[in-house]
Amino acid sequence: MARDEALLAVATCPVLRIYRWPNPQVTFGYFGRIAEMRPAAGGRPLVRRWTGGGLVEHGEDWTFALAIPGRAEPAAELYCRIHRALAEALRERGRLAELHETAAGQPGGACFANPVTSDLMSGGRKIAGGAQRRNRRGALHQGSLQTKDLDSNFFERFAARLAQRVETWEPSMDYLNEAKRLEVERYSTRTWMERY
Repeated sequence: MARDEALLAVATCPVLRIYRWPNPQVTFGYFGRIAEMRPAAGGRPLVRRWTGGGLVEHGEDWTFALAIPGRAEPAAELYCRIHRALAEALRERGRLAELHETAAGQPGGACFANPVTSDLMSGGRKIAGGAQRRNRRGALHQGSLQTKDLDSNFFERFAARLAQRVETWEPSMDYLNEAKRLEVERYSTRTWMERY
């Protein structure tokens, strides 16, 4: 989570970060109450995200963060565009996926049990969701794609649908230092975890 937040702190152009979790873990949104999240986590490690949203189980999913410095399009439009790009990349692999079109569900709770407008659905099940946070530096979108059978080529196709030109981003020392600072001063503290 610190590395995701650090992207927005140092990025000078949009940056897409894709990663997996080495062990089953659970994240929950900025405004979530830790007392409500602990039982739902089932004893798995738990961490608060900088973005909003409900509880997300990680381990077999693909997690991604998109940092957009400067002015980004409105939140709902950005959310829809990201999930539309995911759907197009999945269709290229022969998997049918579509955007959820009904009004937003209830906030909080288990994110993947509660589809909201523009979440990605496949076979009647939510397979991608996300949350955003904005500040004066720009916008950060954190998302989870709940499917296992993908390769790095899939994410190259996903990135190509988000931007006309895609280049490999090399983490700078500024980025690594900011991520470490956030990890130590925020994400590993009880103050952050138990703020609500």
